[in-house]
Amino acid sequence: MNQSHILKPSRLEGLTDGVFAIAMTILAFDLHLPKELIGGNLFVILIHVELLKFFIYIGSFIILGTLWIAMNFQLGLLERVCRPYLWANVFYLMIICIVPFSASLVAAYPNDPLGILIFAITLICASLGQMICAQSAHKHNLNKDIYTPAIRKAILKRIAVAPIFYISACFLAYFHTTLAFVLLVIPPIIYLFPGSIDRYDK
Repeated sequence: MNQSHILKPSRLEGLTDGVFAIAMTILAFDLHLPKELIGGNLFVILIHVELLKFFIYIGSFIILGTLWIAMNFQLGLLERVCRPYLWANVFYLMIICIVPFSASLVAAYPNDPLGILIFAITLICASLGQMICAQSAHKHNLNKDIYTPAIRKAILKRIAVAPIFYISACFLAYFHTTLAFVLLVIPPIIYLFPGSIDRYDK
């Protein structure tokens, strides 16, 4: 019996959507009323204490959103799956589950370079995971007939954009943590605009 008829891309899509949904929800769970609220000035507390947390939450949520969109494009190209490809995705999703923890570290210790460093390394691993999944699908010939070398090149090129900023953030974190976090958010902003890969989604 051919294994390709047993392992279905739809099951992987459901798992991927579920993991991303939970990771995004965990980010929201980290938002709560400040302990200093009793007897304090609400406006001052929100500006000086909670504003940074909101900024980190928004940035992290957008980062997860762009990672989901990128993987959604890859999954849309799949005709079938195989065991090595499934394991590549499992390890990729494991990294996605670490993103909320990394974001909470930055929120709890905004001036500590180590928090930014851990967050940046997590995102580098996520980009690497996307690259491995794309390469695995290509190696095992899992994609549909519409998949061409041009599409493969466009996918790999788009994935390669983010790590440049993430690696730069690792070095900048030791000089200015806020600017380092801004660097981490720049790739999702870039990904908001259509790239060369989008011309194939017609």
